[in-house]
Amino acid sequence: MSNARTLRVRSDTAELGRVRKRVAVWAEGAGLAERTAHRLQLAVDETVANAIEHGIEDDRRRVVIQGTLSRGRLTITVRYRGPRFDPTTAKTQSTRVALERRAEHGYGLHLIRTLVDQVDYRRDGNVNEVRLTARG
Repeated sequence: MSNARTLRVRSDTAELGRVRKRVAVWAEGAGLAERTAHRLQLAVDETVANAIEHGIEDDRRRVVIQGTLSRGRLTITVRYRGPRFDPTTAKTQSTRVALERRAEHGYGLHLIRTLVDQVDYRRDGNVNEVRLTARG
């Protein structure tokens, strides 16, 4: 049995707390283990933060977060209007290099890719759609 839930947030990083709380509720509903749920929360947080900070050009725009729950699996889809950005193919710097440079940024894509079981990207017109799936 699959259930979809939706949350719309303002293009403001102050909304990230709401996103994390909702993902936690969805993860519990899907029966995810606590560690898996926490990893998914971090990946979703980073994905939404990247959309707000780097992708959305109009502060009046919204980010739409949808959770699709099934037993032992949760897929979070993050949708936002903005320039094309595919986190599955974008180049990242190594964590070692980022640490050596004491960089404030540059860790997010690495985190997103390693914290969840699957990351997918789709472009629909001028909308970016990033899907993060966690199992277990």
